[in-house]
Amino acid sequence: MPFIPYSFRVGDDLPAITLDHFGRLYMNAALRKKFGVVKGTPFKAHIAYDPDTGNIGLARPGEVRVSDDVIPATFDRNRYYAVARGFMRKHKPKLGKYVYIERQNNWYAFRHQETEAPPTAHPDVVPPRKKRKKASE
Repeated sequence: MPFIPYSFRVGDDLPAITLDHFGRLYMNAALRKKFGVVKGTPFKAHIAYDPDTGNIGLARPGEVRVSDDVIPATFDRNRYYAVARGFMRKHKPKLGKYVYIERQNNWYAFRHQETEAPPTAHPDVVPPRKKRKKASE
């Protein structure tokens, strides 16, 4: 059986965020570049949720109008993730990768990857066959 090489990409092309089961929201390198995040410095951003579409929004403080009691999330300066357990507990978004789709009213909108492009089966993977029912004699 021949080996099929796997190509590891150096970085993601599209800006994206990822929600994991530990309650963290992670910004990939393409998104950090889009936001102008300086390497090695923490970054703050407001996080929002659209219950109708399931999209997540990110915005810089000062670029969107929010009430004074809304505190932005702080992204770590080393791994660029923010603790989002309260956000996840309240809104219950899907876990996984959210890709950037558009900018609306200074909010960067992200849609879940499965919603953006449904997963397709690999051409080499054969689905299991259904068993035939035996005819009664």
